[in-house]
Amino acid sequence: MLATSTSTELKVGADDYPALFLAADSASLGAQRQHLWFTGAVLLSLVAAAGLGALSAVISTFKTSFAVASTALVSLSFVITAIRRALKPEKLWYGGRAVAESAKSMAWRYMTGAEPYFVSAADVDAKFVTDLRSLVKGSDFAVGFSSEYADKPQISPRMREVRACQLEDRKYIYLAQRISDQRAWYGRKARKSQQAESWYFVVILVSQALALASGAYMIASPSSKWNLVGVFSSLASALLAWLQVRQHEELAQSYAVAALDLGFIEEQSAHVGNDQDFSSFVGDAENAISREHTLWIARRDRS
Repeated sequence: MLATSTSTELKVGADDYPALFLAADSASLGAQRQHLWFTGAVLLSLVAAAGLGALSAVISTFKTSFAVASTALVSLSFVITAIRRALKPEKLWYGGRAVAESAKSMAWRYMTGAEPYFVSAADVDAKFVTDLRSLVKGSDFAVGFSSEYADKPQISPRMREVRACQLEDRKYIYLAQRISDQRAWYGRKARKSQQAESWYFVVILVSQALALASGAYMIASPSSKWNLVGVFSSLASALLAWLQVRQHEELAQSYAVAALDLGFIEEQSAHVGNDQDFSSFVGDAENAISREHTLWIARRDRS
């Protein structure tokens, strides 16, 4: 399919999506950072407390100081855990991501004139805005959305421009800026997650080996004050917990499957000959993307 000057000039950026997407996306990313910071701080505090506890047995001069610092770190981890439990940032993280991705999918359906926002449909703008409102109606996590995007439109000028294009232009824009971009994103994330999972696996094995070696050393030298079994064991446990939070292996698999699924769907674009065919094509692609996000939310809820 050849691109026209219109389709190559129209670039849909993040700021061109509905205000609801911008608010939900920003809130979700902020809540994700907060959740990961809380989790990392708790795990790091516990590992550091174990390390100071081990040092207190070796350096007797500062035994009391190390013991106080170790106790303070355990207390800190307790406080951070309580704060995280009260704030529940993961709720806004998951909920905001679900709203953001749904709004983004709806925006592409609107721009391409796909069901339920057909090009020839009457009052389609009102229906689109009503559908957006329904995404957050009755939900309590919407209170976490920033007012930063309150002045942004739900239907941007660029969205209207794309929707007003001819079928071939809409088709080109959708394939280049939605399907191809999403496939590339899935591919990058799959590779990055796989690399991270492999790295964590190696570090966890090394930590466990060091704990085993420390235990063997204590058996061989029972009079030694260097008891690092607890330090390396807590480090391995912390890394396992962090790996569970990040879920790199599961994400690598789901991203790879999603990219493959979109590749199969993209091949069907050659058979799109009219607006009805294009609507079905867009629906299949958006459903495939939505499945990945639905599975992501389900995995997070179980963790």
